[in-house]
Amino acid sequence: MVNTIWKERKSKTEANIAAVEELTEECGLTPLSARLLVKRGYDTADKAMAYLEPDFSDFYDPFGLPDMQKAVDRLLKAREQGEKVCIYGDYDADGTTAVSILMRYFKGIGIEAFYRIPNRLEEGYGMNIPALEAVIKMGATLIVSVDNGIAAHEQVDYCNEQGVDVIVTDHHECQGEVPRALAVVDAKREDSDYPFSELCGAGIALKMVMALDRVLELDSDLQEYIECAAIATVADIVPLKSENRIIASLGIDYLNTSPVNLGIRALIEVSELKRVNAGNIGFVIAPKINAAGRLGEAGKVVELYMTQDEAQAAEIAAYLSMENRKRQDIEQEILELAKAQVEQQHLDEQGIMVVAGDGWHPGVIGIVASKLQETWYHPVVVIGIDEKGMGKGSCRSVEGFNIFEALQSCSELFTTFGGHEQAAGLSISAEDIPQFAEKVNDYASEKGIDRLLTKTMYYDSVMGIGDVSEALAEELDQFEPYGVGNPGPVFLMEGLKPQDARKMGSDKTHLMFSLPPYRCVGFGMGATLDDGTDGQFSILCKPEINCFRDKKSVQLLLKDIKRSPFYHNQSAYNLVERIKNAPVAELPELGLTDLDREAMNLTREDLKLIYTLMRQVQLRGAAVDQIVRKFETLNVFKLLVGLNILQESELIRFRLKKGVVFCEILASNGKKDIQKAPLMVKLRTYLDYE
Repeated sequence: MVNTIWKERKSKTEANIAAVEELTEECGLTPLSARLLVKRGYDTADKAMAYLEPDFSDFYDPFGLPDMQKAVDRLLKAREQGEKVCIYGDYDADGTTAVSILMRYFKGIGIEAFYRIPNRLEEGYGMNIPALEAVIKMGATLIVSVDNGIAAHEQVDYCNEQGVDVIVTDHHECQGEVPRALAVVDAKREDSDYPFSELCGAGIALKMVMALDRVLELDSDLQEYIECAAIATVADIVPLKSENRIIASLGIDYLNTSPVNLGIRALIEVSELKRVNAGNIGFVIAPKINAAGRLGEAGKVVELYMTQDEAQAAEIAAYLSMENRKRQDIEQEILELAKAQVEQQHLDEQGIMVVAGDGWHPGVIGIVASKLQETWYHPVVVIGIDEKGMGKGSCRSVEGFNIFEALQSCSELFTTFGGHEQAAGLSISAEDIPQFAEKVNDYASEKGIDRLLTKTMYYDSVMGIGDVSEALAEELDQFEPYGVGNPGPVFLMEGLKPQDARKMGSDKTHLMFSLPPYRCVGFGMGATLDDGTDGQFSILCKPEINCFRDKKSVQLLLKDIKRSPFYHNQSAYNLVERIKNAPVAELPELGLTDLDREAMNLTREDLKLIYTLMRQVQLRGAAVDQIVRKFETLNVFKLLVGLNILQESELIRFRLKKGVVFCEILASNGKKDIQKAPLMVKLRTYLDYE
């Protein structure tokens, strides 16, 4: 089970009360929605409305992108002279969508175009010279890369030698100098003045369409291209801010009203989606698109996007759905084998979990790594070994641990490796895997990996039951689409007493309870209340509109739930021990900021009461639960803290056994200063910390 701590998202603008009041009044928002917008940087009415109601007019000038003018001029020259243009793409959802956007538009304006997407299993990512040779033999005199090319120096030089021009369109980081292409359209270039640098490959392709359309004065209906770009923008997990938010928001609106692209419409139908949002694009639609590339058939995706025949669209969508099920079956088989390795070899006791297996499909090991990371919240390396004894690995990390730097510490063991802080890949001989596992874990230990293995869950604000309303839930829907850079709003609610709690679902893995007048639903949380609902709870949740049989109601969707440690014996004991054992300087780092400080505040009156009770019960003992139920000012945490402080002050000696406290009153030699007891000092230090 993953350990979690809760922290509030911080912001430079969160204390701007005047801005919150402005949004409440001028935009007609609830105070909680207004506060969230201000925290996220939308601190004026104009900024807030641009965020809540993205509009086509908010797009930046496409000619602000580096070399866009050069690229457009060369493409129009190719059109005039009847040249063959090859669009060279990538096999993932972003790359195949970018290819499709340009293919459809180029053909529409009379550019003779064809495409080339490398086979993931045989060629790997990016341009390669054998593929370029084939493209040139097919008559291409201009090559346009999409979603790749920024690092293709050798390949671009080869094309130049052959007299073939290259236009690079990419969104990845530039590594030093850009390739010597005719044009390099990438917002991440060091010399770029473009206002937004996080467009995906299909987003760049869309901007190229906009630029061409302006020069040709066509004023085309770009809905279909925006629909496609929205799918890629969500699938490629780029920040949903600025132009990405406009693309995703407009595209999703189109898909929920009257989608133009027959292929996307067929994917929605085969997925049985009643309504499209960023969540089901990412978890339902995109996996079907990516499945083709993972299994070496990315061209099917372009066929789907390009078809004008409904029957063919339905056929290809069904095929991609079937391929995705195959991918899921392969993935599930490998996942079960990997989980068995973790459990049998106790790999979760190590900092980095390294698992490997013969014949594990290289197209799915990244997904398996992600799922293992979610299950155990450890950095994970999953390695598939081929028949030649070579392993291909995929890595996923946790917040605060740079997996790429960890690989660098073992670089001599790899044939190749690359990546970034949170994800990476490697190639390694099977015989070197044990040495790699040992060495990378030594590195992780040196970096203090243990302190990073608790997952942080962030919330936006504290919310009371009185803050919940249908208006709030509807306003939060306008924060969609959610994703990187625009997380779904999450609220902390404290001091709750769930009512009518029960498990639901066919396998009873889900949780439902009431916080009158609202229903709370937690998917995958069925076991949370197995110990009962005594005491108080805190939850992370989001209010949402639930529609059932044409009736609307507000429900709270749970993100996490914790029993208050102040009312639960073992939890309270664990919390007291953590505070006792932590150095004073580390108290603020204990991750207790989500707890009710008033419930932790042990008063002089509380201590007097506890001492009096102990004089009464002494060695015959008293149940902790009974004491807490009898005295409303006490909770389990306060009782245990008080007992420890009295013991540190040499006033009592106590022991706990099966929830019963036994006590011996000690002879007192003079007056004791309880305020100087070590635990009292720590408690005061923590409670005074801001």
